[in-house]
Amino acid sequence: MSKLSNFCPKCGKKLGSPSPNFCPNCGKALAPTEIQEKAPPKMITDTKMSIYELGTKLEECVEIILKKRGFQTERRKRIKGKSGSYYEIDVVARKNDTFWAVECKNLGSSVGRGPLQKFNDTLQDLGPKWTGMFVSYPADFTKPAEEYAEHFNIQRWGPDRFKEEWTVVSVGRAEYATLGEKKTVKNALSLNCNFSEASKISLVNKDKIIATGMLSFTPYFAVDYSYHARFKDPTKQSYTFKDSGKVFVNALDCSVLNPSKRSSTVTRVLKRVLSKEARRTAKRTTNLFQELQDGVSDKEYDVEGGDRYTVRILEPVITPRVAKKEAIDFVTAENTETIRYRTQDGNLNSVTYIPKRKNMRIKSVTLVNVPRWDITFNVFNRTYSREMLACSGTVLENSIQYCPKHIGPFKKETVAACEICGQALCEQHVFQCPTCGKWLCKEDGTFCASCERIFCHDHISLFCGVCNKPLCSDCKVICPSCGKIFGQKHVVSCSQCGKEICSDCVITVGRFRRKRLCKECGQ
Repeated sequence: MSKLSNFCPKCGKKLGSPSPNFCPNCGKALAPTEIQEKAPPKMITDTKMSIYELGTKLEECVEIILKKRGFQTERRKRIKGKSGSYYEIDVVARKNDTFWAVECKNLGSSVGRGPLQKFNDTLQDLGPKWTGMFVSYPADFTKPAEEYAEHFNIQRWGPDRFKEEWTVVSVGRAEYATLGEKKTVKNALSLNCNFSEASKISLVNKDKIIATGMLSFTPYFAVDYSYHARFKDPTKQSYTFKDSGKVFVNALDCSVLNPSKRSSTVTRVLKRVLSKEARRTAKRTTNLFQELQDGVSDKEYDVEGGDRYTVRILEPVITPRVAKKEAIDFVTAENTETIRYRTQDGNLNSVTYIPKRKNMRIKSVTLVNVPRWDITFNVFNRTYSREMLACSGTVLENSIQYCPKHIGPFKKETVAACEICGQALCEQHVFQCPTCGKWLCKEDGTFCASCERIFCHDHISLFCGVCNKPLCSDCKVICPSCGKIFGQKHVVSCSQCGKEICSDCVITVGRFRRKRLCKECGQ
């Protein structure tokens, strides 16, 4: 191998010598068999690329991820909807009987509810067999967008989830355990939720729903720090600054999870006024930060793959040294202060104090693995997802929980899934066939015109001879006059003999005291 064709299998950087013992960029110890002749695919990092180029690159990356998961994929596919309109889908993915439509967006600001609504309109026109996935990079989703996606069963990948999946594919730093295989996880938060708890659902026909999943361990660095400094403004007035805590750095992409603590009166007012901006922090990031802050890291424990789930342990891409630098930059930005003072002549001036590295103490840099369940529910050729933190049990995403017919403050939980189209619905929108017990939505069942109960198509084959609408066998009546089958709603009693006849066989007599007679009595 030539000197310039060697690449680190961890960070992907070129190596400076033919057979180095370690990577000069990330510090990974290298064995000769590990050195790669080709660089792994690069992450999307070029901010100078155009929006179109970024979008195309994102679609390529998503397609690669889905192919690795066993999907058959096509990009920029035009599909005709039920209305006759054509839609261009960024990535179409198929596996067995499941069809996925994937929307990829490169937006400069957080994805709001609008793009999700537009995408959902497309999915509704494509038909019930389609499940949606919305991938956003580099911006995350707003809370209203997250809620909307959950209600309408649109799986979402924000930047952290996308980068996690892409890291596994591009860098390959992951270990897997399937049924019967054991892996040892070090420095992980306690595993308090097992697969049975993570996949538990309350739907009445849950016995017909198949749940599969993956237990992922994602690495983060917890950087414990303290900061103490004194500063004098030009008038010699002294100020003391103190701060301490932990900065949590994603070990896959170097992003910091900590929310900003900087908040002045002006900032608080602006947050109240600009409520849209105040909602931009994604629920997923907030909950991950809380998980790391509250969780207690075990030294190590064994995990084993199950018959319906696998275990995935991701290895850090960045080094503790890089995480330490990111934490210092974060603490510096958080503690940068603008100090206002008055000069001797009474003028108001200001000076910006930027913390110095010598005033910070990094107590420790600790690797913490966060366990997370990713559950997939296969519901009659429709797919639902649930994402749950396995230490606290906090649910990050649960698209099977709420009925899509209700949204906002009037949302209702699902009780059963339609056994034809797979929609999970509330008690107002799903019904049970009185004959076979199958659960159905209005669109996939047939209403009896007489009793207005809903039946599956196999158990309602009669039609009313009067209104020509479907009729169940319980409401079937045979007219003694004409012999045709009709429903209870159209039964009329003869005023003279009391015979029950259909409304078509009624003869009305009398001008003032009108009587309804059967044909025999009316002759």
